[in-house]
Amino acid sequence: MNKYYHFDDKNKAIVITRPDTPQPWINYLSNDSMHAFVSQAGGGFAWQRSAVVKRLTRYRQYNLPIDSPGFYTYIRHADGTVWSPSWRPVETSLENWSATHQPGRTSFRASLRDIESELCLFVAPDSDTLVWDMILRNTGSETETLDLFGYTELSQCNWRNEAPWGYYCQHHLETRWLPELESSIYFMRVPQSPITFFASTQPVIGFEGDRYAFTGAYRSERNPIAVERGACSDSQLASGQPCAALQHHITLKPGQTERITFLLGAVRTKEETYTVAMEQLRVTLAALRASGAIDAQRKKLEDWWNEHLSVYHCNIPHEEARRQINIWTPVNTVHTGRYSRAVNSWAPGIRGMGFRDTCQDMLAVAYRKPEWATRIFHFLLTQQYGDGHVVHYCYPEEGDPPTTSIHSDDHLWLPLLAHAIAAETGSVDFLGKEISFLAKDHKSEDGSGSTWEHLLSAVRFTESQLGSHRIPLILRSDWNDIIGKFSEKGRGESVFAAQQYVVALDCLLALAEALGKKADKDREWLSGCRERMIKAILDCAWDGNWWRRGFDDDAQPLGSTSSPFGQIWLNSQSWAVLSNIGSHEQFRSAMQAVSERLDTGVGLKKLAPGFKTWPDIEDPFAAYRPGTGENGAIFCHANTWAIMAEALLGNGERAWKYFSQLIPAVAMEKLGAERYRAEPYAWVSNIVGPESPLFGWANVEQVTGTAAWMDIAATQYLLGIRPEINGLRTDPCLLPDWDGITVERLWRGCRIAIEICNPGKVSKGVRSIRLDEKELDLSAGPLIPAGLLKGRKEAKVRIEMG
Repeated sequence: MNKYYHFDDKNKAIVITRPDTPQPWINYLSNDSMHAFVSQAGGGFAWQRSAVVKRLTRYRQYNLPIDSPGFYTYIRHADGTVWSPSWRPVETSLENWSATHQPGRTSFRASLRDIESELCLFVAPDSDTLVWDMILRNTGSETETLDLFGYTELSQCNWRNEAPWGYYCQHHLETRWLPELESSIYFMRVPQSPITFFASTQPVIGFEGDRYAFTGAYRSERNPIAVERGACSDSQLASGQPCAALQHHITLKPGQTERITFLLGAVRTKEETYTVAMEQLRVTLAALRASGAIDAQRKKLEDWWNEHLSVYHCNIPHEEARRQINIWTPVNTVHTGRYSRAVNSWAPGIRGMGFRDTCQDMLAVAYRKPEWATRIFHFLLTQQYGDGHVVHYCYPEEGDPPTTSIHSDDHLWLPLLAHAIAAETGSVDFLGKEISFLAKDHKSEDGSGSTWEHLLSAVRFTESQLGSHRIPLILRSDWNDIIGKFSEKGRGESVFAAQQYVVALDCLLALAEALGKKADKDREWLSGCRERMIKAILDCAWDGNWWRRGFDDDAQPLGSTSSPFGQIWLNSQSWAVLSNIGSHEQFRSAMQAVSERLDTGVGLKKLAPGFKTWPDIEDPFAAYRPGTGENGAIFCHANTWAIMAEALLGNGERAWKYFSQLIPAVAMEKLGAERYRAEPYAWVSNIVGPESPLFGWANVEQVTGTAAWMDIAATQYLLGIRPEINGLRTDPCLLPDWDGITVERLWRGCRIAIEICNPGKVSKGVRSIRLDEKELDLSAGPLIPAGLLKGRKEAKVRIEMG
């Protein structure tokens, strides 16, 4: 057994058995309005809608002690012994301890001196409330007298202002105790500031609103003076450093159990008056204090996750992959759908909503929650200008001006998302919705067009931004942000963006086909764009053994044997296959070069060799040292496309190797927990490569495009159940020693039980498909036509490979 954890697949859980993990291993708790993350040791913070301007509690990234503060509880015995069920902040040695992360909730179980505790944290689905549900049990033969404290440190709400201006803003805040509601409240005296509350389901005997009064001078959460003396001072705060603390006095007879639930939340989501907000609070607390309410909220949360995870389920002879595909990857894609790249234990939320990031995140959401993906897709279109380009980042919750740098790839992710929505729902009606364009002032509307017209404008923009080789100009960058270094004069060109453009055109052509005759003219134009781009790529991009990455301002090739650094780049090899541009021999040669030159045994490097940086050279490619970030790290996001490419080519052993070696628990087992550090259940953006002495360190956890694309790579390419507008393509790529697998997929309201048999022990190829014992015609490939499933609730499919 791993010394830190074990998985409990039956309960969709990871059980962490040591609190001192190499770094915080966090779990997100959310109802899509109120959010928090909590670590295995109780650290974390909460926010309402925006972690930047509506942060409710504090958390100090990068500072020591790490992973603090958080959502802390203290159990004090009559003799002054104090301990915490989450271990932190007190760090008293416990007789038994575990932390369990499950989708949407985290539980701590601990015991000391005949007292057992269970603490479960989750966000209530029906109110913006973080629930801390505590159960205490006396397993001894003597009556125990205890004091229970709940504590969190409150934020000044606007995180960006707190560090530079907090010494002034500390006079803009107030904490109050409301005896009629038995709740503390906290607010900043500024418009749109939420009112934070901290209450309990049982009567309290004391409270604190002043951090100084709770902790004392030159103390911390580890040894607060109020807990040490066993009594809160009932402080309220008109200026200073706020906190929320409550105290309960408990007497437990032998065998007796006591349940107390702390409630941390927020009201006043807009600009309601104080009176209206207090009425919201009264209603919220009354609902949560009602008999059975906490259990009902927890069940509602569990039901949401169970429904979400039930859309796709596989049974395959690979335990780690099965667990990751069925549980942790779809959990991870919900988090990226909610937080983009913005919030984890290192990231404070400042990054906002990335355009390209969100388009890609929604690809994995589209087949489980197509209505969610459609809503976000239509919002993204409001961030597109009339000429077809889009913002790079936007900040819908913060209201900040968008980041307006122009990138060659951002707008090209829109067709992929549109196609994913149509393939899942079978409808293209959403393409008719009228959406405004963004004006040049970056905030006003500038006319409008149908969703389809927005997609066509993206094509027109790319067509207007072609370089001397007739492939897309890099502009600020393509998906590789730092490749813009090679286009400082504006003449650099991207082969990767050209390949992506062809994939986008293929998606648009499929949508045009579904639109019918009214899109005939558009289809003809799109086909011409596609043919010209394919020719341009074939004319300039092949380097002899692999595909070039692009061209610099002086038309010199990037990613070539003639390049001193970055001779081969991963993305242009994989996307050649995904776009189907080139010959099979070229695909084989390029992917073989990837295997030989980029595979580290724990993942594929983004490029090789890495570029030297300053001060070794005066004008470096990037500040990333070789082996880190975009300069030769194992960029897991980019690995996903190599997995898909190898699956399309039928190279099952290589495709599954690339997937399996990056499964977090597998990578951690190979590299060691102290070197890998990150969570063994969540995907990471990158792993430091072998050119660095920190080879194996996994970083940018959870909030990464790796999650969505690993979901797609596994479900649609390795297991091969891929939705299309006209049907469900079933084209698996398996390990040749597998006898078969089963997949259950909910698609357009029909739950399909799919049995895939592999009697010939092949990796690729479908010999027959039977739908409810009726053999299907495979002249259009291994496709189950949508019409055969329309209106059905259930279906059985048997696929024989060969």
